[in-house]
Amino acid sequence: MKHFITLFLISFLIVGCNDNDDNDHDYHLEYTSVISAELPDEFVFGRTYRINVTIELPNSCYYFYNQYDYFYEGTSRLIYPIVHVDDGVACTQNIREITFTIPVQALQYEPYIFKFYQGEDPDGQDKFLTIEVPVI
Repeated sequence: MKHFITLFLISFLIVGCNDNDDNDHDYHLEYTSVISAELPDEFVFGRTYRINVTIELPNSCYYFYNQYDYFYEGTSRLIYPIVHVDDGVACTQNIREITFTIPVQALQYEPYIFKFYQGEDPDGQDKFLTIEVPVI
């Protein structure tokens, strides 16, 4: 009986680890550029706001699943939208703009400086759309 259970578990692990699934495909994640961002002229301390951010997807292999990196750097907030890019499939030239929202609660009295990722310059340094919002 012990041999049967051991054999069953081994066969279960082998079948469970089979990577011949037809639904699998290669992809990678990358940052994408922000086209625009809509912010209020000012924040009221303690209130929560929804910031609208628009990105561009260059072709049909790019998908946005509401993922972004949000880094704190002093009073600055760095926002990097993340896209899922299918690899090894035929893509159509289908440029799409997507708008998503980021909730922000004003919890500091200093002005917020939002830096939205806009790609890299020729030297490989990140470029940003920078918007400052005072807090009252």
